[in-house]
Amino acid sequence: MRAIEITRFGAPEVLQPVERPEPVPAAGELLIAVQASGVNRPDVLQRKGLYPSPPGASDLPGLEVAGIVAGGAPAELAAAGLAVGDAVCALVAGGGYAERCAAPIGQCLPLPAGLTMVEAASLPETFFTVWQNVFEIARLQPGETLLVHGGSSGIGVAAIQMAKALGSRVIVTAGSDEKCAACVALGADHAINYRTQDFA
Repeated sequence: MRAIEITRFGAPEVLQPVERPEPVPAAGELLIAVQASGVNRPDVLQRKGLYPSPPGASDLPGLEVAGIVAGGAPAELAAAGLAVGDAVCALVAGGGYAERCAAPIGQCLPLPAGLTMVEAASLPETFFTVWQNVFEIARLQPGETLLVHGGSSGIGVAAIQMAKALGSRVIVTAGSDEKCAACVALGADHAINYRTQDFA
């Protein structure tokens, strides 16, 4: 399969197309025929040599993908409500910059209605992170207030939208008036420029 490899650490030019063996999904994983892959800060840091792949993960960059389920144990797929041929997006530990990627079944989501593969590939890293931390761990409730530092970051943008959809009040911090305005346009109730305002 074709993949994008980090040939040495450095600028974007170190990313080069290569041929790699197709991954074989382990128990609890499925194989995705990748149609789109997200680009995240960890991918950039990995390319620069500042973010090593987790132990046991692919050395290829790419932490989120969207594509078509191309394989996996039928019983495991069925238990998750998935089948070969389904469109999904997924959060992976690496390997997303390739034509095929193995993904934990529990980190796959059916492609949301109305989204393209490119749009869906931008969801897992940020939206899964916000869902787990804000809703599963912190248990944000309608009417409560959420403070989001870095409101214009990928995580911040997701947190604003998800908390507002729940009916929560959202206050954000950001590093410029332009970023604050963008957060308010997304739905934040109040934005604080931490470079010019004291929010303590």
